[in-house]
Amino acid sequence: MTINIVNGTAHEINIYKREDTFTVQDGRKSILMENAMPIQVIAAGTPLNCQTGNKPLYGFANSEWLVGGVEFTSYDEIPDADLVIVSNMFRSAVIERGGDVSKLATVFGAVYKDVKDIRPCGVLALAVG
Repeated sequence: MTINIVNGTAHEINIYKREDTFTVQDGRKSILMENAMPIQVIAAGTPLNCQTGNKPLYGFANSEWLVGGVEFTSYDEIPDADLVIVSNMFRSAVIERGGDVSKLATVFGAVYKDVKDIRPCGVLALAVG
């Protein structure tokens, strides 16, 4: 069975087996073992975007630089696919605006090439819904 996946992010997504990693920092950071290869590579796509606006702030003096937080005002149309990979912010916008997230996926379990790396090189899975 082929799954039609659309990557709604600007990032290539490399998915690795958990067995090809080891953890450090009390299990909080997964590091790739030498010669580990991704089990799935998903090419970078066109980012799906959402718009935000400032919520009014109540209970404080009227101020131009204090706001009550961010609210989502809109989001791009979700492509027709079996699975659409999106950012956590885009997923949050869909939820807040009452949309359907059943086909949306976000990355889960960042994987790093080295203990010192601060940017992940892949993930362990996609979280759907």
